[in-house]
Amino acid sequence: MIEAKHTRWGTAFFRLFSSFGLRRTFARIVYVEKPTLTDASVLMIGNHFSWWDGFIQWQVNRRFFNKRFYVMMLESQLSKNPILKYGGAFSIQKKSRAMLDSLRYAHDLLQDKQNLVLMFPQGALESQHEHHPRFEKGLEVVLRNLDDSVQVIFNLNLTDFFAEKKPSLYVYMETYEGLRTHNEMEAAYRAFVKRCLERQKIRL
Repeated sequence: MIEAKHTRWGTAFFRLFSSFGLRRTFARIVYVEKPTLTDASVLMIGNHFSWWDGFIQWQVNRRFFNKRFYVMMLESQLSKNPILKYGGAFSIQKKSRAMLDSLRYAHDLLQDKQNLVLMFPQGALESQHEHHPRFEKGLEVVLRNLDDSVQVIFNLNLTDFFAEKKPSLYVYMETYEGLRTHNEMEAAYRAFVKRCLERQKIRL
């Protein structure tokens, strides 16, 4: 696996590129709800719908959590963009023996309360209108024996143009407090997505 290697210039790149790029791409960024903050490390579970994923959540982390940012990426993608490891990206290679190493690496990161780890459990790009995302196996390995020392945040990012030339980005977040099993978390995330989509329909 490819491990993250935070550097000052890597952090500066993420900060400048995400800030400048998101301003150019979106008419506005609307944070629908502010997350409840704790002193724990954060596992953020987000939807993977665009090239901007990761940069969006990097800004979310900077604005609300201010923790050391990590994001799990497919090894094939990180190999093409190795600069991202200097801003906190690390790899996972699905259906390989190395996959367990990546999950354990994420688990170890979450033992430090200064860290935020972003995961896309769907394992691939999906439409933002997907109502029933399916999680790949692995969340239980990441969260094993961590209990309340990790705050789990559900995140859904949606875009709409409405009357603008550029789309606006709507960032939804919710703290998950249920059982930390694969089936329970997948079902809870699907319910979260449904609630967000219903709220998004009435924004116009």
